[in-house]
Amino acid sequence: MKKTLSTYFNKTFTPSFIVFLRVSIAFVLLVHFISIWNDFELLYSNKSIIPIEIHGTVYEYNIIAYSQIETFLSGYFQNPNLTFKYIYVVLTVFIMLGFFSRISAMFLLILQVSLVKSASLFMYGVDFFASMSLFYIFLFPTSSYFSVQKKFFPKTILNFPIQSLNISKRILQLHVCIAYFFSGLDKILGFNWWNGESVWKSLNLPNFTRFLHIPSFFDEKYSIMYIISGWAIICVELFYPIFININKTRKLWLTLTILMHIGIIISFNLFFFSLIMIIWNLTSYYFNYYEKDKIFSENSTAGTVYN
Repeated sequence: MKKTLSTYFNKTFTPSFIVFLRVSIAFVLLVHFISIWNDFELLYSNKSIIPIEIHGTVYEYNIIAYSQIETFLSGYFQNPNLTFKYIYVVLTVFIMLGFFSRISAMFLLILQVSLVKSASLFMYGVDFFASMSLFYIFLFPTSSYFSVQKKFFPKTILNFPIQSLNISKRILQLHVCIAYFFSGLDKILGFNWWNGESVWKSLNLPNFTRFLHIPSFFDEKYSIMYIISGWAIICVELFYPIFININKTRKLWLTLTILMHIGIIISFNLFFFSLIMIIWNLTSYYFNYYEKDKIFSENSTAGTVYN
């Protein structure tokens, strides 16, 4: 047991997974933000279609509200909403390029949380995982590899030991395992997943049925299909922590999980949530396992190998 734990926490990883996490998350957040660019004022400003006061009556958070940021920016800029949007975009680009990405992630996290929590009736899963992703980009040594900061400002980067890559990888793996396990546990404690009802509902949403007609849940000939699908999703999530960490079943479980999220994209149109979850899966269990990469020796440094 002691030897197994020692091997687990001393395994050497290359920084490819951290680079992928930084660049891909920043890109998804950038595209996500641009997708609401034209409707930004209708969602988050004082011209919102749902007044900010109503959001506050449902959920109340002790944070810097977007209205406060808007008021602050209005003292210096004629169009505070546009200024905020430009700042948000610039920070995502900085993270992608690795230009002081950890500091940029910290400021972007503050803006993102302020924006989302101020309009809490509009938030959903992607917003929570976006916040967690930015926190990890800030926490992990993301500026140390394949970054503009590393190239042009190397003296500003702290020299992290090679073990920090292992810690970063294991934290993300543990987080994603816990997330899927409790998601599966929540589904099995109810009834509408194991009886197929939730699968039927997801496949009968207007955005999906206008392209494809799905057999009715109430037709006995097809009800078994929804029940099997519901149990399959439960099993993929509930047993994720086990089978994703076994070498022989890791590739299968990774494929099943990604296919599940592709199904969410098709049926629910939750593009950005599914993309972030796919990124987390690839970061945790694809990089350093299946992609061809350079191998570190115990005495080598990331900067030496990747310069």
